[in-house]
Amino acid sequence: MQIGEKIKIIRENKKISQENMAKSLHVSYQAISNWERGKSYPDISNIIMISDLYNISLDELIREDKNYKDILLEKKVSGIVDTILNAIFFLCAVTILIYMIIENKLTSANSFYIILAILVIIHTSIDLLKLLPKKHV
Repeated sequence: MQIGEKIKIIRENKKISQENMAKSLHVSYQAISNWERGKSYPDISNIIMISDLYNISLDELIREDKNYKDILLEKKVSGIVDTILNAIFFLCAVTILIYMIIENKLTSANSFYIILAILVIIHTSIDLLKLLPKKHV
């Protein structure tokens, strides 16, 4: 059974409308409809919320849905690749700037490359900082 079918069964058994379920999960009712019809999948945070709100184990929700497991794995691998590429770009930009400083190449003729390296460092730093654990106050 697909995860969307399970979500629909849970919702109907609890006598909850798509709109009310959407409000409790902070998504649109169209998202609930798309999940139930198999048009899209809920992200992992929504799966956890469904599990918590409706007292159903994560295992019950996703065990038989091989497509969802594959999608989660794909997202995880894609995230890892993005992180590795960001780290490589960051290191390259830092290396270029250090080289330019050591070799006294920080001239107006090279300003385009300097600005580009700085922008790459800023952009990749922001992406990499998103990976740090969030502090809960």
